[in-house]
Amino acid sequence: MSSQAARGYQQSVDDFAHRHRHPDEAFYLLLAPFAGCQSGHPLDIAMLAKALGSDAVTRIDSSGLVQAPERWPALVRLARPGQACGALAALSATYAAREATATWHYVCAWLLSDQPAEAIARHISQQCHVLHQPAPHGITAWYEPVRLALLRVTLNNAGAVLGPIRSWLHPDGCGSCTVLERPSPAGELRITREVRATQNVAPQIIQLLSAWHRLATAQTGATRGQCPGSSGLPANAPVHVMNLMIRAFKQGLRDRGDIQCMCLHLLMVHPLLLQHPTIQRDVAQAVAGQQRLAACFARYGDSAWARIVADLPQAGGYS
Repeated sequence: MSSQAARGYQQSVDDFAHRHRHPDEAFYLLLAPFAGCQSGHPLDIAMLAKALGSDAVTRIDSSGLVQAPERWPALVRLARPGQACGALAALSATYAAREATATWHYVCAWLLSDQPAEAIARHISQQCHVLHQPAPHGITAWYEPVRLALLRVTLNNAGAVLGPIRSWLHPDGCGSCTVLERPSPAGELRITREVRATQNVAPQIIQLLSAWHRLATAQTGATRGQCPGSSGLPANAPVHVMNLMIRAFKQGLRDRGDIQCMCLHLLMVHPLLLQHPTIQRDVAQAVAGQQRLAACFARYGDSAWARIVADLPQAGGYS
């Protein structure tokens, strides 16, 4: 994590807590224990309960995802209405910056609301059921940062999901934070098949984002994978990965490994690879089940990839 990334998160949280917040609103932190936090860390839920009082921690019923209540997400009130935010707000921002490109996020969001924590927790839990995924999959942990970023793209009037929460600040999956506001009036949520299908493949999108970040970080010099953002990914990274997965699916690829392999090569080698006859042949073999795409691509050395790229039009961007 760069110091620039940490400062960016800290500035976002500070602005949210002090400039965006109304006097009658409490300031909440949303944590997901499933991602893990070292025991004894100041942001560990048990430590927060000691520091702020047990009444500052409200669990969000997630029995449809995990049975043990201690593994349920926690809504932590960092400041009551009219009360200044302490050092824990800044610490949570630093923690979130460290896990910016992680597969799982412990720090999911910061919330502003004038409603009781119990009402907020109940609403978040209810929306997990409203946004359920296609059978046989279950409820959706829509509050996870990348899932929410995808929800905002696929769901019209996404802010209506917030209910008693006026404003929601969350990591965007590519090194920054963004705010989701509840519209006034809130309007009706229309959950389409596209919304549910996207949430169903969200774990794959998250894995690809993490792999993209690792590969971009490993590259040296000016490369296509290195972008101005603090994570090395462009601002629209989750949506771009989703669109690449759709392209791979339209080519007939169904194996998860084949789809991820194709997407990563589109990201790191050339965005127009699917136009090349050699790649089209390899994809056809993978679709037919003759050979996995990774095995096909493993045959090519640097010189072969250079020839393939030279045959394609110059890339102008990510999309």
